[in-house]
Amino acid sequence: VNHEDQVVLCEADGKEFEVQYDELAICTGAQGSTFGIPGVIEHALPLRDVSDADAIRSTIIKNLCESQIPGVTEKEKRRLLHFVIVGGGPTGVEFAGELSNLVKEDLRKLMPNVASSVRITLVEARDILGSFNPDLRLYAERILNQSGVEIVKAQVNAVNPQSVMLSDGSEIDYGLLVWSTGVGPTPFITSLPFTKARDGRLEVDSFLRVKDAETGDTVENVFSLGDCSCIEGSPLPTTAQVAEQQGKWLSSYFNRLKVGVETGAFQYRHLGQMSAMTTGSAVTDLGDSKSDSPQFKMSGFLSWVAWRAVYLTKLGSFQNKLYVVLNWITTQALGRDLTRW
Repeated sequence: VNHEDQVVLCEADGKEFEVQYDELAICTGAQGSTFGIPGVIEHALPLRDVSDADAIRSTIIKNLCESQIPGVTEKEKRRLLHFVIVGGGPTGVEFAGELSNLVKEDLRKLMPNVASSVRITLVEARDILGSFNPDLRLYAERILNQSGVEIVKAQVNAVNPQSVMLSDGSEIDYGLLVWSTGVGPTPFITSLPFTKARDGRLEVDSFLRVKDAETGDTVENVFSLGDCSCIEGSPLPTTAQVAEQQGKWLSSYFNRLKVGVETGAFQYRHLGQMSAMTTGSAVTDLGDSKSDSPQFKMSGFLSWVAWRAVYLTKLGSFQNKLYVVLNWITTQALGRDLTRW
């Protein structure tokens, strides 16, 4: 990005070209943060986009099949069928819950001898769902334990090809390691000539404008929002609702700017947070995110229904919403479709 000439240099199919702009919004997202822990990039699988999900699915299938090869030792079988998730935020908790559902509700019918050997471990240095109300954290931990998910409170010191070294000196063998421990800047964001926050993301002011890294001056027509940016002095959580509110504010800002109407600075409104565990279990935490006593909290089946209802509202088209509802209904009635496994 050349903000002085107002040009973005792009590359596609080996060809470079330039795109002129009047106003530029940088919202390219982030990538999983490894915190500099050796071996994470080489051996762990992130969980952020569709390609990551495909890689995780392929690894699970491969491990299930390899564990049934004649001659495989019991120790190797236990390693292959040990699925470890690092990170106890909503993403890690929901993945652990869904994986438990897969094993208990579907794999047990298809491959009962394999399902009985599958182990799921969730590694988190602090409490799981740390931003939620304490009562909801305890509920989530109890539900996961009941579903067979082992929760280990420790930090990861290193990742080896087949094992994880923890801060307490213990070592956990794994067949699949999923890394879900927060976000960090992508190489593209790191390369930009703008001021960075402590975590490497773009630092923006209350109007979501970036600053020149050399002069420190605000760049009036370059904005950044979502996970790739951080508001100076008031960092916000890297969640979808933050990016959604910032996107709506910026579009309104551009429309008002066009007709000469002033717009106030961006103000984030926390709508709450939700996380699902196993089928029929979820937690809902509404109110001020900085308060230990939220205005409203809920757990159990009604919370699970509410979580799914909110999920539906975030899907773009009616066709997608209908497809997802039908998929949920058939899954509950007939089980997951594992024919492609």
